[in-house]
Amino acid sequence: MDATSDDLLKIAKRCADKLALSRRSPLPALEDIEDECEDEIQELLSVLQDDDVFGEVDLGAQQKVADQIEAALPENRRQLVAELTDQHTRHVWLQQEAAYHLGVAVGMKLAGQKPDPDALEEDEAEDWEDEPDED
Repeated sequence: MDATSDDLLKIAKRCADKLALSRRSPLPALEDIEDECEDEIQELLSVLQDDDVFGEVDLGAQQKVADQIEAALPENRRQLVAELTDQHTRHVWLQQEAAYHLGVAVGMKLAGQKPDPDALEEDEAEDWEDEPDED
């Protein structure tokens, strides 16, 4: 089955429905979402991996290949593989963090709400205040 955006959004909505939001802190931390929605996140990843575009991701296999490449290199070049692996991991986390914040912003726009400025850092609150209401 090829998943549609609607299918993925239904899974994501189940996660969103689990989250307790308050007036003081309407933006849950990524870590809280990962804790509260572990099952839905795994389901989303599974559905995406089943898609022919993304294919399966096997972290163990990735590490095994990296270890084999590292072992085949001369000692003075092995650190390059470790550095590449670390950079790739940071890149994935960076993308995840960016996707989360973009998702929050789009979700809030769709919901037609703005966060409580008291719950935001000063510079973040100023950014929201500059946005015109679309009412």
